[in-house]
Amino acid sequence: MWPDRFDPRRAARRAVEAARREVGDKLLGATLYGSAAGSDGEFHPARSDVNVAFVFSALGTAELSALHRAYRVWRGCRVVRPLLLSERSLRRSLDAYPLEYLLIRERREHLEGTDFFGPLELDHAALRLQVERVLRAQELGLGLSYVALARTRGGARIWAVQASSAITASASGLVYLAGEPVPRTRRQLADRCAALFGVDGGAFAQLLTIRDRKRERVDAVALLESALKILDQLLDSAERMTPPARNT
Repeated sequence: MWPDRFDPRRAARRAVEAARREVGDKLLGATLYGSAAGSDGEFHPARSDVNVAFVFSALGTAELSALHRAYRVWRGCRVVRPLLLSERSLRRSLDAYPLEYLLIRERREHLEGTDFFGPLELDHAALRLQVERVLRAQELGLGLSYVALARTRGGARIWAVQASSAITASASGLVYLAGEPVPRTRRQLADRCAALFGVDGGAFAQLLTIRDRKRERVDAVALLESALKILDQLLDSAERMTPPARNT
């Protein structure tokens, strides 16, 4: 188990130093993002990963082979799934992954080099399409994952945590498309979705915060019914939405 005194920012800086040792000036920028970049208690020292995005001038076989040597340090820093991008691939993928880039931009801490994510301007039409596409994929996948996992107590919790994490990102994008800032916490996200889209705020908060209630028994059937209803309401909202022009 990871110690409660684990410092995600220090770990992220160590991961950046390891990358710099291996590729030198080809590392153009590094950004800490996600729960570790906030101060609102969403990061859990005992179990949360540290998310770091690296941007390089080039990212071919030579660079990836060099970064392989840094991966042992990254794992020790809990940077187990770093986002590796070349500057060119970042620019070319803005319309393909606007939701992911939005969430990085809105919850980040710049670590080194150029801040590539702060100035990003995202296409709202592409973002709305991705949010709707992700919500539909979650709607289709929710039932199958329930069938596969939720028939035992342990499996029900795994299913609930997976469902919670998947819906958090798409719901955050939907709130942003409605003209509001991305909520900082999951409870705030549930509250804003209730106000904006008419979902049951209490039920949504129960789903989004299930990972924090480790000792609570999961009622998988009730949670599935609630999740399906919430997804349906969010999808209806996404389909009706014309994103405002004032956000960038």
